[in-house]
Amino acid sequence: MRNFKLITSVALAAVLLQGCYRFVEPPFFQGELVPMEETELGRLVHANAAAIPDTHETAELRRSFLSNPRVYVVDQDFLILQKLSEETSKWEVVVMTRNEHHFMLCQLLEHEGVKVPEGAEVRKDKKTPDALLATGTPEAVRELALRLSLTAPKICMAVPYADVTGAGAAQ
Repeated sequence: MRNFKLITSVALAAVLLQGCYRFVEPPFFQGELVPMEETELGRLVHANAAAIPDTHETAELRRSFLSNPRVYVVDQDFLILQKLSEETSKWEVVVMTRNEHHFMLCQLLEHEGVKVPEGAEVRKDKKTPDALLATGTPEAVRELALRLSLTAPKICMAVPYADVTGAGAAQ
C-alpha cells in the first residue's frame, strides 16, 4: 500500500509540474498580478505548503508557493499562478482553488473544445510532444489562458487543511 501511495504521489506531482499547455510569453500582465499572500486562499496555501508530499518531484512546487509568487485573482477561491518552467523555459499555469476542507493545485489538461481567441495559436510543442504551445498577441494569449483555466479539464492534487468530519483541524 505504501508503494502505491508513493507511486501515485510521484505520478501526480510529475503531471502537476509539467502541464499540458505552455506559453511562450507570460499569459498575464505583471500589473494584473498580486502577491499570493495578499489573498485569503494564498495565505491558506502558504500555511499548508508543508503538507504537500515531500518528494523530488514536488520540490519546485513547494518552493514556488513558499516564495510568495504573484497570482491572477479570478475569485477569492480561484487563483492562477503563472510560472516559468526551469526545464522548458516556457510559462505554465497552475490553478489553485479550494473547498471547505482541501485546497487543490491543478494543472490544465488538453481542452480540444476551447475557443482560441483571434490572435492566438495553439500547436504541438516540437520539443515536448505531449505539450501544447500557445503563442500570439499578449491580449489573445491572456484571454486563452483565462479561458483554459476556467473551462479545461484539470488534474489536481488536494491537500487537506481542515477536518472534513467537522471534529477539528486536519492532522
